[in-house]
Amino acid sequence: MIKVLHIHTLPIISGSGINTFLSMKGMDREVFKVDLACAPGGPLIELVQKNHMRVHTFKNLVQPIHPVKDLLSVVDLASFLRRNHYHIVHTHNSKAGFVGRLAARIAGVPVVIHTVHGFAFHGQEPAWRQLLYRNLEKLASHLCDRMIFISQPLIDWALKEGVTTKDKIVKIYSGIDLNRFQPATFDEEQRAREKWGIGPNDPVMGIVSKLWEGKGHEVLIKALKDVKKDINKAKLVIVGEGYLEDKLRSLTDNLGLTDSVIFTGFQTDVSEVIRVFNVAVLPSFFEGLGRVLLEAMAMEKPVVASRVGGIPDIVKDGINGFLTTPGDTKELGDALKKLLNDKRLATRMGKDGRKGVTAELSADVMVNTIKDVYKASLERKGIKLDV
Repeated sequence: MIKVLHIHTLPIISGSGINTFLSMKGMDREVFKVDLACAPGGPLIELVQKNHMRVHTFKNLVQPIHPVKDLLSVVDLASFLRRNHYHIVHTHNSKAGFVGRLAARIAGVPVVIHTVHGFAFHGQEPAWRQLLYRNLEKLASHLCDRMIFISQPLIDWALKEGVTTKDKIVKIYSGIDLNRFQPATFDEEQRAREKWGIGPNDPVMGIVSKLWEGKGHEVLIKALKDVKKDINKAKLVIVGEGYLEDKLRSLTDNLGLTDSVIFTGFQTDVSEVIRVFNVAVLPSFFEGLGRVLLEAMAMEKPVVASRVGGIPDIVKDGINGFLTTPGDTKELGDALKKLLNDKRLATRMGKDGRKGVTAELSADVMVNTIKDVYKASLERKGIKLDV
């Protein structure tokens, strides 16, 4: 039995959190024993446990830089790894990626894999943080055997910044459950609209994302104000939770959009909410891939998203959606109006989006490719894996 520990900082349901969960869930239980290490408290813990996998929590594993807690988390994780004799440590995101890789090497774990969901040295951070995070990523790249990147633009970025070398890189898209995300029937869509108090013909744009900085919620709400000048019945559905909720609600009220914006909070089944969308939107300032766009595309929804990170890897401008400049409210509003005003265009783009979500972008392919990475890495360390 091969023991694998995934390390993810915050136990929230996010793009990287779902990627981690699906990577764990899909592994053959007769070959792999897969556990999760994370901070305490959060829906990702419940999801993992519901699927009969173990979770180990570490109170010092926090997201912001905290020299004391960060050092303690390395010590705690290294001690835990020594006691439990894992064959593989698989880390996710920047913070867990650094402390997890360091702890794994200190503990002598044979194989260390890291998945890059994005980099913390993006343009929204001050220069000193960009320099610090870039150097930490360079250092951490020497502490793992392979680095999995979820999109080609992330690979290009890493090589340009000298974060790692080509021999360590594997591209594996952040796959989705294609069985779960299917085009809705007319009746399913109408039932979902009734649930959220949306009229059968109201034009709806929607975003699924944690309510954090960098996702572009404020830009989208301001764009809605512009859209409603031409499309009075337009509505915006915001799916997710986070520390920005009060601020976003205040902005909605101040712009006189209270009756046009629906905050659903956290939803276990986002596919049900996506059914009400006419257009799925992700106006992020930085993004590793934007797996929520894949989920919407699989449901035949046209998309509008920022031209950042890995998004252009999946959104083909003018084919399955529109790409816009991050932060440009007018450009975003114009793209949304094109799709909301032209049902034929929206339908064509939605169908092209569904065609583009091929098996390469499925969770099954993602898991099988990760398994191949595990097998090759273990064999290089003299550990035979029969799968």
